Amino acid sequence: MITVLNQELANAGADASMVLAASHADRMEENWSTDALELFNLYALQHPEGFLTEEVRAWAEKLGFAPPPDNRAWGHVAKRASQAGRVVAAGFRKQRSTTCHGSPKTLWRRAP
Repeated sequence: MITVLNQELANAGADASMVLAASHADRMEENWSTDALELFNLYALQHPEGFLTEEVRAWAEKLGFAPPPDNRAWGHVAKRASQAGRVVAAGFRKQRSTTCHGSPKTLWRRAP
């Protein structure tokens, strides 16, 4: 087997997976991604020092917000917040969720 390393293809695959996950969440729960984006933006306002998407996800669930069928939907939400200029990537931090095994993820900060 030949391993091909291509950042452009890797990014396209990640984007496609996030869009599919968010679309699935919207089919299961009407307006899920729109409501999740509002929560993401609110969390950013409350945590100007920086945060991980997993922290938004845990906070939203504590508020009673329905989790998506696939957590990659939250990646789509974070990307939309970034594209809208609400947050900026500010480096990386290790995740604390046990399923991620401490892998580094994007540290988000509220946009200036």
